[in-house]
Amino acid sequence: MNALTGIPLSQPQVQSVGFEPSALLADAREFRQAFEHYGNGRWSAERWKTFRLRFGIYAERQPDRHMVRAKLPGGRLRFDQARALAGAARRFTDRALHVTTRQGIQFYGLALDQLAPLLEALNAGGVSTREAAGNTFRATVACPLAGLCPHEHVDAGAVADRLAQSWLRHPLVQHMPRKVKTAVSGCARDCGGAGQDDLGFIATRHNGRPGFRVLAGGGLGSRPELAVPVIDFVTEDELPAVQEAVARLHHRHSNREDRNAARLKFLIERFGALEFAARLRAEFESLRALPRPAWRDLAWRRPAEDDAPAPEGIAPFRQQDGRLAVTLLLPLGRLEPDQLDGLAGIAESLGASELRLTRAQNVMVIGLPEDKLADLESDLRPLGLAVARAPEARSVVACPGRASCAIGITDSAGLGLRLRTQAAKDDRLPTVRVHVSGCANACGRHHSADIGLHGLAKKIAGQPRPHYQIHFGGAEAPVPMVGRLGPIVAEDAVPQAIDALIAAFRAERQPTESFGQWIAGQSDAELAGRIDQSAIAAAEERQDPASAPFTLPASAKGECASEAVVAEYLADLAQVAAWDAERLAAIGEPDRADLAARRARKLAAQRLAKVTGETAGPSDADLALPDWLAAVEARIERHLQTRQPKTEKVA
Repeated sequence: MNALTGIPLSQPQVQSVGFEPSALLADAREFRQAFEHYGNGRWSAERWKTFRLRFGIYAERQPDRHMVRAKLPGGRLRFDQARALAGAARRFTDRALHVTTRQGIQFYGLALDQLAPLLEALNAGGVSTREAAGNTFRATVACPLAGLCPHEHVDAGAVADRLAQSWLRHPLVQHMPRKVKTAVSGCARDCGGAGQDDLGFIATRHNGRPGFRVLAGGGLGSRPELAVPVIDFVTEDELPAVQEAVARLHHRHSNREDRNAARLKFLIERFGALEFAARLRAEFESLRALPRPAWRDLAWRRPAEDDAPAPEGIAPFRQQDGRLAVTLLLPLGRLEPDQLDGLAGIAESLGASELRLTRAQNVMVIGLPEDKLADLESDLRPLGLAVARAPEARSVVACPGRASCAIGITDSAGLGLRLRTQAAKDDRLPTVRVHVSGCANACGRHHSADIGLHGLAKKIAGQPRPHYQIHFGGAEAPVPMVGRLGPIVAEDAVPQAIDALIAAFRAERQPTESFGQWIAGQSDAELAGRIDQSAIAAAEERQDPASAPFTLPASAKGECASEAVVAEYLADLAQVAAWDAERLAAIGEPDRADLAARRARKLAAQRLAKVTGETAGPSDADLALPDWLAAVEARIERHLQTRQPKTEKVA
């Protein structure tokens, strides 16, 4: 027992950072209990929304319908997990599953009373939705060939999995000012896209030691920014401390009044890149000595000498062990439950090791014996799935858009299908990547494509009509770039505009020139001139509001950007401060531990006053810190049991 804080050092009283399983049946039980609190009026709508977001659940555009996101770090999908996802989809929804650009899987059209049973089914099958939404550490992505590619230093997917677990369920990261998206790359080519995320790790070696470069502050959306270097080198076991430093800096300085200006990139705008990096390094240094769980060592290797890119999307790819990684092309990530179930069974029976989801919304079969490739192709044919034998002439990625998204403006999925089906096959051309988002929030990652499109509304004859802003020349790797702005075109004119651009590329390109290289050599005026403005005008004139109704979303602000539930936030900070006191006492810093304990009491008292109007009394001060926190929560619980439901606004 620490005499100063009253906390037994051997038995932490608050949740400690650790490597818990992603899927726990306890999560499903917690969700069902919260659902009951909401249903009987003990919880306000605001508290319920904040809670369900942490379980990967969003309200859809359609009334009383919800989208649920499964969190799969690095896109890795075991066969038993695939069967659990397929079974849950068949049981609870009549819609296809959707593979996202962040290597997750989403369900659509779920009623409120289906949510708890769905989560129970998923958790029982080893699939978690925990923190797949909300203002926490969100999905951690990695190159889909991680662990297989001869050019890597380390398996970035294994890193992604550990990073995803390291702060899972921890109070420090449940109510951050805004979400933090993370990417991991196993080599300098940055195939994981670390250069465009809030937090990125790129494997490297420094003076012969393996470790990671750290980037931060990237993000797309309406204000796209590339990440900046913040720490030159950290060892693998220090990665959770980097995450903690980011979370604490975020809490301390980010904007809690306007969540649309609360991503990490806005701290870089506020402080400047150098000052931001200095502050993050200082925070990291202050945390390095504090106790943290033992890190399971990663397996490092010497990368191949050549620097040729791994041919993602071209199958088969020969793995390090001689087996094959085979890509199956999915139309905009659409995957029927029977297809996923059948794929898992076929791949497992042929000796493959797992499935993986890619950021291009495709699925890969990993570890296939070479002599089973023909069997895989023939067995998948009845399912409507095919092995990719050559790159697509046009690789199209799209978010669901207004078909389900509450803030989607345009039918990005519908446009994506049109662009995909009309693409002429031309093996002489390298793939042209076209990404479509239904609004400026960039779920389709339109800034990262050769041709990006994001939906917006423009008035024609006084009525809002669907249009798209074109972006040119974006890239994720090896050098991340944000696409340049092009013209705005009517929805009906988009296919013709893209065909015109690709036709010009076909006519003018040099033998080894990619579309991105060709775009880089064109001026904005030249690119705009490739598009027939008269065709755009004609398309606008054809837009008849009466024959094709078009309505704007009720709000342009996503649920994760809505207000914080203050009392929950204070409770989390009180738990974190108590945990800080314990860790500081453990390393022999009693003065700092005392300050942390005082902070924990103050925050808990603020929460008590916020919810009940009561204040902590003098007799409470005699209690040890964990007992004091428990007493506060007990008083709040008694208040919630006796208060009128309509008065509860902040608990």
